[in-house]
Amino acid sequence: MKTVTIRILGAAALIASALSQGCASDPSRLNTFSTDWLDDSGRSIAEVQTRLRGARPSANTDLVVSVAGNDKIIGTPLGGGAQWTAKHALDVRPIIAGGVVVVSGGNEVAALDATSGKKLWARPTGGLPLVGAGDDGNLTALSLSRGAGSTLLIVGRDGSVKRQIETDKTLGDPEVVGGVVFVPWANQYVSAIDAASGDEIGRVTIRDKVSRALTIGGTLYFGELAFIRFDDKISQSSRGGASRVALPSRELPGTPRLLVPGTEKVPPAANARDRDRLFGRPSGEATPLAIDSGRFYASYYRLILGLEAQRGNLTWVHTHPHDFIGGEAVTGGLVLCDEEGKIVALDAQTGQVSMEKSVGEPIKSCVVQADTFQAPKAATPGPSLSQQITDAVTVREATLATAQRLLLRELATLEDESATKTLIDIASDPRSVPVLVADARAALATRKNGAGYMLAALGKHYDFLHDVLRSPPVGPIAAALAAMKDPKAPPLLAAQLLDPQITDDDVKQAAAALALIGTEKEMPQLKQFFAMYRGTAPSDEVAVAAGSVAEAMLRIDPKGSRPIVEAAAKDSMTVPVTRARLEALLAATPEKGGDKPAAGEKPSAGDKPATKTKK
Repeated sequence: MKTVTIRILGAAALIASALSQGCASDPSRLNTFSTDWLDDSGRSIAEVQTRLRGARPSANTDLVVSVAGNDKIIGTPLGGGAQWTAKHALDVRPIIAGGVVVVSGGNEVAALDATSGKKLWARPTGGLPLVGAGDDGNLTALSLSRGAGSTLLIVGRDGSVKRQIETDKTLGDPEVVGGVVFVPWANQYVSAIDAASGDEIGRVTIRDKVSRALTIGGTLYFGELAFIRFDDKISQSSRGGASRVALPSRELPGTPRLLVPGTEKVPPAANARDRDRLFGRPSGEATPLAIDSGRFYASYYRLILGLEAQRGNLTWVHTHPHDFIGGEAVTGGLVLCDEEGKIVALDAQTGQVSMEKSVGEPIKSCVVQADTFQAPKAATPGPSLSQQITDAVTVREATLATAQRLLLRELATLEDESATKTLIDIASDPRSVPVLVADARAALATRKNGAGYMLAALGKHYDFLHDVLRSPPVGPIAAALAAMKDPKAPPLLAAQLLDPQITDDDVKQAAAALALIGTEKEMPQLKQFFAMYRGTAPSDEVAVAAGSVAEAMLRIDPKGSRPIVEAAAKDSMTVPVTRARLEALLAATPEKGGDKPAAGEKPSAGDKPATKTKK
């Protein structure tokens, strides 16, 4: 039984009419949307490509279309021209296709002129939802979901239905070029339908997930996860030889998508998926196919990340006052709109705002399309990447925590000393999200620069009266300064060691650092700490710290400290964790004498510290 019906409908025909049976197909041509087709190694699609040689896709209007309220549609030109408004019920988001804006709702689909908002035509849908649309200036192709199948509707500029094709296959977002409708389906095929006859005149197998046909900058592409260009190499697609470009894989906040699946009904109001997007633009007819400006972009609520297109390296971060709910990559950058109705263009290379427009009121969603519009160059390069990350990670907003964690890891890789200051500030601020505090502390412990900021932080102590509401991150700073062997650190660490406000883990790490870099000047604080806590340690961390302090004492003054440590090791009041550590230290550092060691006896460790096993 055939699964496709092709009919030419009168003006009153309903799209949602029942599936009917057609005549047998000519065996010499493709059976529209049939799955019994054998791959022809690109022959039929090559013939379509030859037929369309010289025919360029209709330019999409450079336009932002916003939804305000329940039925208000606002068109804001990106270049010249006046903003327009229109009214139409909406059950899906508007689609910009060529020179029209297709809207659907109230049991009808309509086309609005993209430059004025004037309604050009309307057709009944019987309630079928619109999922995709394409236009070549003369014809508009619409894909509507029909439960277990789809309806492909081809409409002329006068509103007359040229073709209606109903199928049990799920069709994706179509595009029209020179009277040929390109329809993705089954996530792997693109069928070329002659709008005049309704026949399938060519088909290509795509070795990528494909649910969209779209024109960008006067070039036709297929894809969803990547861009496959319709050019002389398209006939090699089934063998992996088509012109293809994808974005590099890298860790990003959320689960952003490059293109919304062309089979998905997109609601009129933006949702979380619209705040978590990938944007990239193919380079047009350039060979080899690449990503425009060498940049792609990831949005996460108020944040936009600019990323290098070859390896995915972070190049800039833009922090915005409000959530972005839509946008599109354009030549030289990115155009975005926020929930307050502001439209901004960002420079691809710097991430700086290079253009601003306003819809004039808050909006529920927006779609952006640009073929000829180019993002202007920003007037200034803006702050350093370190400062941009700092601006992003210090926004106190819980929804941004996922992105901020990623950006903190990026910050930790930068050699800029100001990155160290940012990590300290986050770890010291009681208003910081706890998971960011933990990440900042972990990053601080591995820093190899910014010692001045670390020393300044160690000079601060909890002081409610002077608004110091959290002690500095003593532990990770101690680890970093010990690795750097900073001579200014020991007295500050010794002072923090006796501060009752720092955490037990900070005490443990400060003591471990003093075991490595403590000096004779810190001996009074070390002896005081050892006397206070070797028998009264409130936790294992403090008990370990008492052992590290003993290690420091033995290294700095082995003759004077050994009797103290030996007595503590024999004292039953010394906590077990500390006693075990003291016994190990004494065994590793035998008492020094005036004679050489006996034959077979290992030399004394002398003034060298015992190696501390990290827990």
